[in-house]
Amino acid sequence: MPETVNLDPNIFRAYDIRGTVGEQITPEVIRLIARGFGSKLAERAPATVVVGRDLRESSEELSAAAVEGFRASGCDVIDIGEAPTPLVYFAIGRWDCAGGLGVTASHKPVGFNGVKLRLGEYPFYGDDLAALRKFLEAGEFVEGNGSYKQRDIYAEYFEVCAAKFDGDCKLRIYLDLGNGCGVFNAQRLLEIAGCEVDTLYAEPDGTFPNRSPDPMAPGALDALAGRIAEGSYDLGMAIDADGDRLAVLDDRADLVSPDKYVLPLCAHLMDSGHSTFVSEVRCSQTTIDFVRARGGEVTLAACGYPFILSEMAQVSAPLGFETTGHVFFDDPDIKFDDAAFCAANLAVALGHQDATLREMLEQAPKYFTSPEKRLGCPDEVKHAVVADVIEVFKPDHEMNTVDGARISFRGGWGLIRASNTGEELVMRFEGKTEADRDAIANQVLAAVSEAMRAHGVA
Repeated sequence: MPETVNLDPNIFRAYDIRGTVGEQITPEVIRLIARGFGSKLAERAPATVVVGRDLRESSEELSAAAVEGFRASGCDVIDIGEAPTPLVYFAIGRWDCAGGLGVTASHKPVGFNGVKLRLGEYPFYGDDLAALRKFLEAGEFVEGNGSYKQRDIYAEYFEVCAAKFDGDCKLRIYLDLGNGCGVFNAQRLLEIAGCEVDTLYAEPDGTFPNRSPDPMAPGALDALAGRIAEGSYDLGMAIDADGDRLAVLDDRADLVSPDKYVLPLCAHLMDSGHSTFVSEVRCSQTTIDFVRARGGEVTLAACGYPFILSEMAQVSAPLGFETTGHVFFDDPDIKFDDAAFCAANLAVALGHQDATLREMLEQAPKYFTSPEKRLGCPDEVKHAVVADVIEVFKPDHEMNTVDGARISFRGGWGLIRASNTGEELVMRFEGKTEADRDAIANQVLAAVSEAMRAHGVA
């Protein structure tokens, strides 16, 4: 690796590469990453890759550096310019490319940037990212001189999506685009579905002057909630900065968690004959009970979109969803987390129900969910702590251990898992009453504290 490139190992996360602009993330770093990734793609045959970018002020320069790195490894580059990350994925599949790269820091603050990599139509993550870092450090790259061209993806994307909707949805939606990449596709998809749409922060601006790039950040949707309160809207919707996460407010401007706003989607799909859906271990029992009452089932996977996608394939599920706002459809063209596509499908699904989203939630089994609790714990012992907690409850409690342990209690459940991305334990608790929830939390936290002390952690 050239000595002039400072490659901070901390930028390699579980599912992407990201860090602070100008310090951890520079054009030289992105050029190196693209050259190394391109070398792996070009090892067997000439490779064509897609490059796209979000609206951050640093993204244009970083995207140009990625293009240079790919071309230097012999890859032919198709540049789609400013686009939601899902459209990078769509272009890769549509044009049968070897892979690609989206320059984005997703929903992180403006001082961050990075890349999301794609190998063919599949996410490039985890151990593959770790192996890529070692390959970059070795610096044994393929040499080449790939071609470059710019190409529009939007016409094909809208043509494909238009064929999926009848245009008969009559819902009234207030859409908060947050000045992010959703400005390029979300309103149009909702209108293709037949919705009446009013927009907020619809001007592309990578400084995100009006709200956080993360629509689920505290206070981010206050303005949207105010607009809904002033008028008669069926839903409020908000898109994150790179267009892959959806936040939803009901008709009274209350935020609905993603594992619950999918109720209309589940109901609509069950009306069409489907029965099995996939979520992750943090999913509310409200949704699980709602689906079971209608003869279906929610299968719980480990946290993280690669695990959701894998489980969807194994059980032939038409829908998968995370508590973070990433929603996936078993669709031949949009088989990834596209917030605009999800928004349109959600509106259509709700339009087929005889109740509002709020009414559906009021009719569903009610549970009280705690915020996610994070507790610092060193990497070398965090999995051992979780294992010890499992042993405490295993004799008397049913549990799902696909990712840590989701432990069943009378009146609810408690979850403990080791974080995929940091030195910490992650916990969540849910009960039929607040008292049930808090009692479960106390039992699990007591076991966690004892296990941490046993491993020498205060």
